Amino acid sequence: MVIESESSRASGAQADELLAHTGRLRADADLMDGYARRLRTIAATLGTCSTAPGWSRPVLERQAAACASAATRLRAAAEALLAHARADRPTRGAMSVS
Repeated sequence: MVIESESSRASGAQADELLAHTGRLRADADLMDGYARRLRTIAATLGTCSTAPGWSRPVLERQAAACASAATRLRAAAEALLAHARADRPTRGAMSVS
């Protein structure tokens, strides 16, 4: 007979919620990487345009670097949250009564 306590069910639900949040963080990181790529493409295009203001390319490159940095930090946060969720998740069937 397996007894699952109320607190282990709640803890399992919290772990599931953390796992879902991990997925959202990874998706946001992917978005930020996409923004960085677009900004770099625009900066490169403006670099070949004689009428583009001189400040535009460096500004876009800095923004792209910030987006890439944010993506890295979001992925690191997702990994830390995943480790926390796995450590917090109760082992199913761990409390058996004979």
